[in-house]
Amino acid sequence: MNEWLLIIDGGATKTACAIVHAESGEIQYTTSLGGSNYQAIGVEPATDILRTLLAKARVFLQAQANSKIVVATFAMAGIDSPNDHKNVTEIVHDAITAAQLHIQMLIIENDAEATLLGVTAGQAGALLIAGTGAIAYAFDGIHIARSGGWGHRAGDEGSGYWLGQEVLRAIFRMEDGRGEATILKDAVYNYLRIQDVTELAAWLFRPSYTNAQLAKMGAFLADAVAKKDACAIHISIQAAHELVLLACAVLKKIGYQGEPFHFYCNGGALKHNPLILKTFSQEMTSMYPRIQVSLCQHQPIHYIINRTKRAYDNLYYLG
Repeated sequence: MNEWLLIIDGGATKTACAIVHAESGEIQYTTSLGGSNYQAIGVEPATDILRTLLAKARVFLQAQANSKIVVATFAMAGIDSPNDHKNVTEIVHDAITAAQLHIQMLIIENDAEATLLGVTAGQAGALLIAGTGAIAYAFDGIHIARSGGWGHRAGDEGSGYWLGQEVLRAIFRMEDGRGEATILKDAVYNYLRIQDVTELAAWLFRPSYTNAQLAKMGAFLADAVAKKDACAIHISIQAAHELVLLACAVLKKIGYQGEPFHFYCNGGALKHNPLILKTFSQEMTSMYPRIQVSLCQHQPIHYIINRTKRAYDNLYYLG
């Protein structure tokens, strides 16, 4: 019998699928589509994405002799409440039924929570993700706490989306004469192939506009910081301050008392902007000297695979 693990990492901008050999932990198949956060794109589009991915997974599994999915983890963005979990569970079950897959153990949880349990290997620790959105999870070995991740309309300060907003706001202020000059203007105008601020304003209201596109604007900060652009430096440092507030909030929720503790960081806002990561790390270790801040070295799906493999190993052990 070929035993497999099925992993779905349903993020805001991309949904990745992996099929892993249960015993070896080696990835045998991967594919991906667009984001599947049902809060952002709706129930039907999210369901269609999962149906398509699972149909592809089924084709792979049918080509393997005596295949069996022992554990499947659906790590999905948009699970922020019990009602969200109910809605996502219905979406997942719909897609599984459509693909005619049989799964022995099914795990459905927030993507950041699944990543945390994978990166810490089930030990106490915390995870800050600053990607398109910003969210923090902490685990004391028994309980999991969360702060942030409420979406761009509610906040997501320090996230890629927030950075993109701040970049555009800086450009509008500059063009109005309300703010300082910044080379961020040239980077954004060249990227969008536009000539002036009126075209920038029009771009924001095009039918093709997405939050993910705005989040990409934050990627121009690192180069501008390296060129000593004062505006880019200010935005980056402010982002770090906001992420520190998020991290401190989640530590309070688990009653952190100053013991040795790992705080992991992931997401493009932290990975691609050295000033944000450096400022965040310095402020956190200044307040909590026994905290070790580490940047995750792998994509989130790698840690979700670890989380799923542990579930499989525990199932095998208990069996």
